[in-house]
Amino acid sequence: MSSQPKGAIDIHNLRVVFGSKGSEVEAVSNVSVNVKPGEFVSLIGPSGCGKSTLLNIVAGFVNATSGTVEVDGVPVRGPSANRGVVFQQYSLFPWLSVRQNVEFGLRMQGMASGQRQTKARTLLGLAGLLAFENHFPDQLSGGMKQRVGIVRALATSPQVLLMDEPFGALDSQTRVVMQQILTNMWQQFRISVLFITHDIEESIFLSDRIFVMTARPGRIKAEIAVPLPRPRTPEMTASTEFISLVQRLKVLIREESLAAMGSELKDGGLTGFSMEVGPQGIGEML
Repeated sequence: MSSQPKGAIDIHNLRVVFGSKGSEVEAVSNVSVNVKPGEFVSLIGPSGCGKSTLLNIVAGFVNATSGTVEVDGVPVRGPSANRGVVFQQYSLFPWLSVRQNVEFGLRMQGMASGQRQTKARTLLGLAGLLAFENHFPDQLSGGMKQRVGIVRALATSPQVLLMDEPFGALDSQTRVVMQQILTNMWQQFRISVLFITHDIEESIFLSDRIFVMTARPGRIKAEIAVPLPRPRTPEMTASTEFISLVQRLKVLIREESLAAMGSELKDGGLTGFSMEVGPQGIGEML
């Protein structure tokens, strides 16, 4: 009898309020998102819409004001080894070698030296980093550091992988290569992924489904399935289907970016400011 697939994320009616009475800010309002076992799901939306807040709640770093978050039916009460996290910053230990960084979580779990070394080297090989196993982080490029970060997150065999703008600090060419590496590794492990990004093309290339969030307080504006076949290849980005999805998402994000801008102007006291610029309006400028 086969075991139940692992990695289901269920976020239900989530609300997050920061600050105290009199200075409260509602960051997220009534958000429900689900990730099926082995699925790759992205969250996109304007800056400040609560994407990273949602991910931090799933990671167990932040508590919700109300609502529930469960992984495989178990409520999230704090950080756990069953949830790997990769941030935009290269959060490697500079005094440890590449292999030692990958082995760190395994050592904390009590795995024997020989076993963790074998597992670390296997994963580094899959990421094309085995030749650099004895290098230190300051000897690596940005893309290589982030590859080590992804491998380290995968080393402890988590049920889900949470990624917050992991390629945001990379140049465009390196970013494209990293997207291909990530999708290849995901194809290998089929781990559930919740991915935060501002990059529309990136979200389409990587994801099975995309949730679009509104301007603050963040709500779910749309859920969009990505019907592109796997494995994904760079050539797909030139397809009619891909370009159509890009345009659809751009319209949704533009609407929310304008709403966020209008809210900020109002909060700043510019209530008489007109959002129209010329006959097309500011929307055509974005």
